[in-house]
Amino acid sequence: MTSHDGSLSHSSIPRYPSPTSIVVGNGSLLPVTATSTTHLGSLALNNVLVSPQLIKNLISFRQFTIDNNCFVEFDPYGCSVKDLLTGTVTIRCNSSGPLYPL
Repeated sequence: MTSHDGSLSHSSIPRYPSPTSIVVGNGSLLPVTATSTTHLGSLALNNVLVSPQLIKNLISFRQFTIDNNCFVEFDPYGCSVKDLLTGTVTIRCNSSGPLYPL
């Protein structure tokens, strides 16, 4: 999920079964204005929901790992995306704050 579709490709108006809104932590509903696809290097982020009112981008690691045949390891210093078959690091993201950036 993202608030800005500027870096996304193949943006489209949401269609079934995409949700028309997102429920956030305080129970509020945020409208979804589009769905899209983008890439992190060679890895795909499919069905990205665009909701302009989101404050932070969010990722479903479950869907990401299924779509890209990979797994994610978290450690105190960041996270690594690794190929499921070889264990080769595809992406390494270091973190100095409370969130793990990708």
